[in-house]
Amino acid sequence: MTNERGFTLVEVLVATAILALALGAFISGGARYADYARYIHDRTLAQWVARNQLVQYQIAEQWPSTGTEDGETEMGDADWHWEAEIQESPDPDVRRIDIRVFRIAPDSGDPEADAVALLSGFVTQHIALQNVPAGGNGAQADEDTARDYGSNF
Repeated sequence: MTNERGFTLVEVLVATAILALALGAFISGGARYADYARYIHDRTLAQWVARNQLVQYQIAEQWPSTGTEDGETEMGDADWHWEAEIQESPDPDVRRIDIRVFRIAPDSGDPEADAVALLSGFVTQHIALQNVPAGGNGAQADEDTARDYGSNF
């Protein structure tokens, strides 16, 4: 027998199997990372849709009626469906608004089953302050300076 250097067939097969397992795990991890990045992207856009809708309620001249409302909008590279549930609160001048945002599936045009974002906020009824000096100079505050747009949490 000659002393030749090299790998035996068994060694090559074992090394190939180890490499295949490592690459499979690497590809699987990369796919999970891509899915998670897409989820974060969608969630961020959906939060913006919800915040924009809440601000629309907060700056509207009309006091929102209790019940549900919905609509569609475009944000980023996607179309979104939002649903707002408007509820009374213990304070008669405050309404609670829960907004759910769903991504619209590009192939069917229908909203997906699970909400991507949920935002709860509050809207206060616009009240004109009377007999309150504005800026400490004795002038009466008008309705425009007396608005309170509420807050969201």
